[in-house]
Order: sequence, then structure tokens, then C-alpha cells
Amino acid sequence: MPKKKARFSIITGAVLVTLAGAMPLSSLNEKVPTPGPRDEIRSDIVSRTARRRLGTTEKQSLSPAKAPQPLAPERIKELQAADRDIMGDQILARKVDPSFEILAGLMPGMKKSREAVGVKHHLHDIGVAPDGTLELSDDVDVAGSPVAFFEMGTPFVRFGAAPAGCSKSLLKGFLPVVQVRFDSGGISYIETVFGYSEGLSPDADLWAYVELDARNAGAQTVNTKVRFRFEPAFAANPPREWTLSLAAGASHKIRLKIPWAVRTVKYQEPTAPDYARAYGQVVDFWSKDLASGLQINVPEPRVNDAYRAWLAYASLDVDKRNDVLEPHDGAGFYEEVFGYSAALYPHALDLWGRPDEARAVLDSLLTFQAPDGLFTSHFGTPDPGTLLFALWEHYEMTRDAAWLRRVAPNMIRMADWIIRKRRESIPPAGAPKAVTYGLIKFSPYCDFQTPSFDYFGDTYCAVGLEKTAKALAAAGLKAESDRIAKEAAAYRADILASMDAAVIVRDGRKILPVEPDTHRLLKSTNYRGGGYYGLIASCMLESEFLPAADPRAAMVMRFMEEKGGLRLGMSEFDGGVDHAYTYGYWLDCLKLGNVKPVLLGFYGSLAYGMSRQTYSGVEVTHLFTGANEPTLPHLYSCTEQLRLLRMMLLRDEGDELQILPAVPRDWLDAGKTIEIKNAPTRFGAVSYSVDSQIDKKKIVVTLSVPARLAPKKIVLRLRHPHGEAIKGVTVDGKPISTFKGETLEIAAPSGAMKIEVLF
Repeated sequence: MPKKKARFSIITGAVLVTLAGAMPLSSLNEKVPTPGPRDEIRSDIVSRTARRRLGTTEKQSLSPAKAPQPLAPERIKELQAADRDIMGDQILARKVDPSFEILAGLMPGMKKSREAVGVKHHLHDIGVAPDGTLELSDDVDVAGSPVAFFEMGTPFVRFGAAPAGCSKSLLKGFLPVVQVRFDSGGISYIETVFGYSEGLSPDADLWAYVELDARNAGAQTVNTKVRFRFEPAFAANPPREWTLSLAAGASHKIRLKIPWAVRTVKYQEPTAPDYARAYGQVVDFWSKDLASGLQINVPEPRVNDAYRAWLAYASLDVDKRNDVLEPHDGAGFYEEVFGYSAALYPHALDLWGRPDEARAVLDSLLTFQAPDGLFTSHFGTPDPGTLLFALWEHYEMTRDAAWLRRVAPNMIRMADWIIRKRRESIPPAGAPKAVTYGLIKFSPYCDFQTPSFDYFGDTYCAVGLEKTAKALAAAGLKAESDRIAKEAAAYRADILASMDAAVIVRDGRKILPVEPDTHRLLKSTNYRGGGYYGLIASCMLESEFLPAADPRAAMVMRFMEEKGGLRLGMSEFDGGVDHAYTYGYWLDCLKLGNVKPVLLGFYGSLAYGMSRQTYSGVEVTHLFTGANEPTLPHLYSCTEQLRLLRMMLLRDEGDELQILPAVPRDWLDAGKTIEIKNAPTRFGAVSYSVDSQIDKKKIVVTLSVPARLAPKKIVLRLRHPHGEAIKGVTVDGKPISTFKGETLEIAAPSGAMKIEVLF
């Protein structure tokens, strides 16, 4: 499989999907009726029948569940060829919100899950292949890369082999300790795998600890053999065999300590106390690590487990090399730093209350900056703008003035590279203006390195200049701030003029090309909204250069919706989906108050964009067959999943603090609670709890308003489980009248407050 020089070309084309959303799905023509935003309050009446939430417990996750049957080939072709997202539209037209159960019940999930275990920020990681095989290499696609696995029975059968296969879970539902179950010959085998180094140091040698627990649940004694071996064979580590005789109800445990450097270092059989010591240290470390920063507790156990798993996987994708933290898009694959996605990762860390980690990653990325100011790494034009965005956002969250002054020179050099580069396309005064006037011609993204003009890179770079001007003003560098602000304003004007001039009309539809002079992406998709066009267009909208309600953003979103850009609310690619690249589309839907498409994408991602029990996000899933690429756990997927969930629960927009802008109605059913602790915002840390007493016709919200900088107003959206409108509100016992439908506003909030909302 090619590495990320052709990042998404691991299938037949390429993959990079994000959409932009400005117009509601209801604005599109489709046989299936779709409620509009105003109708949503009335039509989203949730049945009182309790939904069975699929909590993640060891017992449940280790028991294979019956999956839906794959769709017929004719149906798959129909869905893939359709302009509209047929299945997604049908779900959106229901009165109830999209849910995991609804989405997961349509088709089987991904067939080949892969997890990574190891030590946080270690240079190496251990992959856990779909069948439980251990992968001991930084590039699992290189011929001769070492793997290790168990075999059992007479004759030997490889652990996890078809047709029975295996099932997986994470310890406690979210820790990076993988448990794999395989049944063979009347015995249930549970393999537990975790990574360890002395002191859990990223600088010490990495080991994989493995325990195989063989259990005889039958009524008769079972005799069998177990073998552990490596491929290829290594003289230092020959195979090892055990003969087991298990009485009814008996079990036997085999424990191994396997070196990552398996070619030269021998594996060991640790004693039970030694294994328990390492196991205890690993569980304690990850439990404490994942309990730091922003903590959420929602009524859906799957979500509570998933976000912590994403944080763990992401940190394993970050490698410490000579005191530099390198965010790689994979572990055992994509072992390069890809500037755009690497720069977004610290923003996710900041959103989730991990400023020290975010700062360390940002400082590390600045070491990649060239003397001429350019920051780029295996990606292209978006890299410097994305990093400037992340640097400003870190300051916004932390108000770390000393750090900002330290990195200000880097930001100035990066901004000046953008300014110089875009001037290359500005002709002398009096010359005619081309559609590319004032844009940057550079490598647009990792899978296409031929220098081109593209709005993905330009919008991020323009936003980067705007953020830099704000940062320099905050750092007291007024002259430099004014200079770069003026450049940013001119850049913005040039991009908007270019976009307006670039619009084409095809089959009566206005289309905004992402590459204005060549239309390369549109030609590559035969003028459809999926494939690379949708991926890149969504990334463009993700930059937030265009307001969500801007007609240009609306044009992109309509094209995606009407011409094959979405499948189950996720970005289409190669007949399947690349869910993470849909973030820009979801973000604009959220901003426009159109919640159901956000939930469709969120639960579609949980059902098809990652392994359902271990939450390992993938780059590409061939949605309708369950086949998936081996690119998991994928850093960019973790990043965008974390950013989306955070925005659903809490976001700041200008001077507003928006609470619960896009959560399922089911989360506010009677007796349920939502708790958010230590959520960083530009205003300061926010905590709140929501106690649904719908059976008493009210919801009680307790909230602590940030003390650092009070927002001008709080906007609270309470999506009543039965679609009812708010009838009255009191804040600390005093009535207010600023509410309408399911939304209330509190002007000039301060301190701790108790909000009672009556329905």
C-alpha cells in the first residue's frame, strides 16, 4: 500500500472528504420529504419507547453480535450512483433523531478493525491486527515486517482465523488495552494486549505484554495445544508450545513479554506478579491521563467511551523524536508529519482541556519552519495557514502572553511567506486580472503535489493572516499587526472576487470550483460532488473563511447534497465514505441550527467510520460492503471526531457562548443528565450540568460562567425529547422572557447560575 505521498490513493482514486454546509437539506429536491429547520421542533417527536443503548462492557463487547446482512449488489450500485443520499435522506425524514441504533442497523460495520497499543508519545507502537496478530513495525506494509500470533488445536488453527473470526473490546470500554476473543475447539480464548516500557517512558524500550486466557466453558475435559510464533522466523525467538488439559470450567493463562525489537531481543515469560505490576501501571497511567482535561458525561455510554479512546489513540500516533513531538497520521503506517492534519491536532487538544500537550505539539511543529518562514510537511498550501490558526486558538484558550510573545516572530515569518507567495500571481498595475489574481500557486495537498491554485489552501492562509494580526495586537506589536491585517483584508477581497468570477453553470446548477483555473477536481469526478472535490471543498469550508450563511458556502453545500457528495451524511469517496473530512459540512450545519444532519454524520461515523467496539477511526470505509482500508487508528479522524463532539456540546461564537447547540433529543429524556467539566473557551473554563425532569415538565441547568471574560450572552438550546417549546424560564429564581421555541438567551451572564426551564 502506498504511504501518504499518495495519501488517499490507497483505493482506486483518492480520499479527502469534508463538506461545507450552508443550506438545509430540506432545500433540495428529493422524493423523500425532509423537514426544514422550523418544522424540526414539531416533527422530531421521539417515541416514549426506551431505546436500548449499546453500552460498552467487557461482557458485551467480547460476545460476537449478529450483524445486519450486506446489501445486495444491485442495491449498492443504486445507492452509489444516486445523486442524493437516499438512505441519509430517509433517516432525516423520520420524526426521531438519527441514532447509533438506527444507523448501525442498516449494514454491517467495518470488517477489519485495527488498534494500536503502546506508551504515550513513544517512537514505536504495537498494532493489533483484525485477527489479533501483533504488528511490530513502523511500516506494516514492508515485506518481512515482523508479526507475532498464537495458534491452537490439532492441527493448529491461527488465532482469529475465519470463518469464526474474533471480537474485540477495550479494557473498561476505552483504555488502550485490547481484548480479543476467539472460540475454537470448545475453548474460548481471550487475548489481552498492552504496551509497556520501564516507567512508561517514551524513551525506554517498548514491549508488548500479552496474556492468553484459555477457558473451557463445557462439561467435559478438553485437551489442546497452543503455539506462539513469529513471522518471519527469527533465530533469537523460536516458537514456543504448550499442552493444555482443561477440566470443565477450568482456565489456563499464558503470559508473554514481547520486545518491539524482536529481531535481536528475546521474548520472555513474565511471572504473574511481574505481569500484574506492568498491567497495573498501564491501567493506572491511562486512567489518570484520560481523566484529565475536559470531562463529559452524557446519557450514552458509547460516546463517553469513544471520546476517551480517541484521545488515547491520537496520543499514540504522536511520536517523540529528539524532544520533538511529531503528530503522524498513523501508527505502523503514515509515519510522516502531514502539516495540515498535524496542525489541527493541537487545536483538538486545546478544545479538550489539554493546553500543555497542545503547546508542546505547536512548539514542535515550529521546528519544521524553514528559514524563509514557510511551514509545510508532506502536505501543501494549507499548512502555514492551519498552523497560524492553531497558534492563535491556543492563545485564545490559554491567554499565555509569554508564550505568544515567544512564537510571534515565527508567526510573522510564516505570514510574510504567505504574503510574498501570493504576490507572485499579482500582475503589474493596469494588467487584466485573471481568476487567480492574488492566489497562491503551490502544492495543494498531499495526494496532488503539482503546483496549483486552490481555495482550500488560500482560505486557510487568509484566515491564518487574520489570526496572526489579532495575535500580534495581543502581543503588543501594533505596527506589525496593522501591516498584516491590511494584507489579510486585501487577500480576503481577492479570494472572494476570484470565487465570484470562477463560478460555472452546468445543467442549470451553479458550481464553485475548488481549483478555479483548471477545474481539475470537478473533471476528475465527472462534475459530481463526491470524491476529491467534496473532500477538498469541505476542508475549505472548515477554515471558516466563509460564514455558514454565505451564498458561496451554500453553493458548495447544495452541490454536495445534490450531486453525490454525501452517503449517510458523510463525505463520499470511491463508493464509500471518508467520514472525518466531513467536519466542515457538519460545522456549517451546526452554525445554521440544522441539527439532524450533524447527528446523522456523528452516528454514521460511530457506525461506519470506526470499529464499533474499539472506536478506532479509519480513513476510508467502503460503506456498503463493510470493507475498510487498513489506515487505523487514524490521527486526523481522532482530531475531527473530537472537534465535532466538542462543538455539539459547547462552542463560542464571537461574543456568544453556545451550550448544547446540537445534541440528540434523547439525551434530554426524563431522568437523564449531561455533565461537562472544565471545558476551555475563549472566555475561560466552563462547567455545566443538565438535569432532565421532563416528567415534571422542566429541565434544570446549573452553569458556571467564566470569570476571565464574560460572554455578552449565553445561548442555550434544549431540544425537548418530544419536540415541545419552552414556556417559561427562571434564572436564579427570577423570570426572563428571552426565549423562543427551544432556545433561550441570557444577556450579560456572570457567576454561578441555576436555570429552570419549563415546558
